[in-house]
Amino acid sequence: MSRPPSPRSAAPAAAHGSRARVLDRAATRRRGLTRLVAGGAFIILVLIVGLLAKIGPVAGLSLRIERHIAAQDRSTALTGLARAASTTATPQTVGIALLIAVPVILLLMRRRLDGLKAFCILAGAFTLAEVAKKLVDEHRPPVALRAMAADGGASYPSGHVTIAAALAVALVVVAVTLAGRRAALLLGGLFAVAVAISRVYLADHFPLDVIGSMFCALAAGSIVTGLAALPGLAPHLRRLDAAYHD
Repeated sequence: MSRPPSPRSAAPAAAHGSRARVLDRAATRRRGLTRLVAGGAFIILVLIVGLLAKIGPVAGLSLRIERHIAAQDRSTALTGLARAASTTATPQTVGIALLIAVPVILLLMRRRLDGLKAFCILAGAFTLAEVAKKLVDEHRPPVALRAMAADGGASYPSGHVTIAAALAVALVVVAVTLAGRRAALLLGGLFAVAVAISRVYLADHFPLDVIGSMFCALAAGSIVTGLAALPGLAPHLRRLDAAYHD
């Protein structure tokens, strides 16, 4: 007949468990802080790329690329595809719809924490893009080069690409399996790249505009996941989903 563990043997086991929890909290804190630092770095990159876009030689190269596309690379079929791809990420319609629909779908799936993350990533990326537009205030490509009427406002960064890239990042973040994350990364990445190419092809944006948009999405994703990983916030955030199981 087995005997219960003596107090002497139970004490080291409890101490080991306590040390494991401390180490786990420390690792989680480092992970969260690393993501926050990465998010800050992406914000800085957004501003740096925006400033580069206004430098004479860089702006001249961007303009030559747009002129080459308008003169050499356009066809009726490609222009139609580019317009379709661009329309799928219109900020004023699709962007607002995604901002509402994605969190609501996750909420209905009883994944309130993931819904909050998705909302913050989409809203954060779009907000950062709008702030960058005001700070950089870059002009759009000349009207003569455009294949469709351009949106209003500054050129840098692209609102369309910001929405597409933020959706891709949000899907990767809320995916629950490795296979799901890979699928979200592949499909979401292809969608974001397709929208980015369409905006440059249609001469509604310069190449650096779409690169800056990608950084906006990565910044939002890094900051949101970084905050969610901090030990001080994580327990409170987990209660959002725990309430469904009480």
